[in-house]
Amino acid sequence: MKRRQAIVAGLAAGVVASAGVLATAARTAPVEPPNGRPIGPSIAADTGAGELLVAVVGGVFPSRAEAEAANSELSFGDLQGYYVVPVGQFQGFKQEAGDPGDFALVSAFRTDEGAQDFAELAATFGYEATILPERVRSLGGLYAGLGQEANPDGSGPLLGPIAESLP
Repeated sequence: MKRRQAIVAGLAAGVVASAGVLATAARTAPVEPPNGRPIGPSIAADTGAGELLVAVVGGVFPSRAEAEAANSELSFGDLQGYYVVPVGQFQGFKQEAGDPGDFALVSAFRTDEGAQDFAELAATFGYEATILPERVRSLGGLYAGLGQEANPDGSGPLLGPIAESLP
């Protein structure tokens, strides 16, 4: 009888200890970003899926690794600059860009003014910035910079489609 009580007591102690470990692990705080919480509200990344966007191209490369290496050499100060995206993410990109390759440095905009401002900024740093002559259709996928331009009505950042970007 004492052996049975010892086994039950051992099992109970094991269950309580396991529950304590799980509870402790569940209470741990999430890892904070290295620079703290971003200032202001955070919004979901806008890919502009289905929209006709103005693309500013900083180069086309045969592989993601080459595109990322080239992008790491380009510093826009506190701004992101270009985004490495597959060229297949934009319908019509290959025809407009004319350069062979599977990945590109792109920053996408809904307005011609936003694209022109970015191209001028890139030029001040001495970086290539080609605005594609025709709009390209976003098929979704990776974030390419939408939301970083001013709303034409002056109310703040442009966070949604405008008439020119809708098909």
